[in-house]
Amino acid sequence: MSNAPLTIIAITTAKPGKEAALGAAQEELVAETLVEDGCLRYELHQSLDDGGVRIFVEDWASEEQWRAHMQGAAMQRFQASGVADYFADFALHRLTKVAG
Repeated sequence: MSNAPLTIIAITTAKPGKEAALGAAQEELVAETLVEDGCLRYELHQSLDDGGVRIFVEDWASEEQWRAHMQGAAMQRFQASGVADYFADFALHRLTKVAG
């Protein structure tokens, strides 16, 4: 596991009719996550082309701290809230900077 900074892009698509419920849960997750150790950026973006698509853009001080977030209290509450039933699609990409 690397101690280098880590960027995450997580693309979520809500099931039709579940956009508002998923969005509310995601916004709560953002508020809780921003104060976590190692969180450098945790943003939620809305697609202008598809109202069901929201994208998390995250920067973490290390992969270890991101993994701690994934097992932490905020993520556990998010998952326990039943949001899995609101997702039509989900993709997560772990990224490392190669230029710029």
